Amino acid sequence: MKKFATIIILSLLCFIECKKEDFNQSLCSSPTLISQVNSGKNAIQGLTYNSNCLVSESTEPYSYKKYSYDDRNLLYKLEVARSFNAFSCVMIPGVSLESDPRKAKISEYSDLEYDNSLRLAKKSNYFTGSGDAQLLSYQTYEYEYDRISKVSTFNPQGGLIGYNDYQYDENGNMIRVDRYSNNSGIKLVNTRVYEFDNKNNPYNIFACEGDPGKYTNRNNIIKETFIALNGTTESRSTTQNSYEYNNLDYPVRINDLACFYGK
Repeated sequence: MKKFATIIILSLLCFIECKKEDFNQSLCSSPTLISQVNSGKNAIQGLTYNSNCLVSESTEPYSYKKYSYDDRNLLYKLEVARSFNAFSCVMIPGVSLESDPRKAKISEYSDLEYDNSLRLAKKSNYFTGSGDAQLLSYQTYEYEYDRISKVSTFNPQGGLIGYNDYQYDENGNMIRVDRYSNNSGIKLVNTRVYEFDNKNNPYNIFACEGDPGKYTNRNNIIKETFIALNGTTESRSTTQNSYEYNNLDYPVRINDLACFYGK
């Protein structure tokens, strides 16, 4: 247990030191753009932005995301690298595997396509860990009143894996998602129901990824009820979140996490 705790501490220290080098280079700083998230004294996420104030990089211990946009400021590629070696920054480069996630090889990516109204229409997910890109799955998107109402997931052969149906309140917050799976026929497998505060959600900077909910909500989730269905059996669990806010109504604390804005 002590050895495991030491590895975690070294990993987080590594992340903090690496962040000092790169995340001061953000081209856009704003009091409403989240730049870092801490758990206690340890940084667990760092974000940078391009000159158009769109998120360009997100780094967490063991994972790194890179965002690429076209000349219309639409996200067209999302690349992901993962690393699992806690000693990446303390080992001699070239002697051990490179495991600083920003230096790790991109192992997966998504290509995004848009319709004539510039709405996300398709997201194709690839794995590149074995060399050549391999299509793993893809999603298609349906809309109602310009909000994503349904996301369907398909296997590479075009077979339907399942889909999510979404419902929203008048503020554009996703208040309910029903998850359907296509195992021996389409069946509802779980439902999530959400309640919100009336403050600003800092994570909608990731709305471009096409995942309704936390990344697209206008406000912050204060309560989530998860309902799992197994035949005629139903089980429920509830998660509640607490927040502290700054004078711009953005959270500076989410449960035990501290949020920082600007450079």
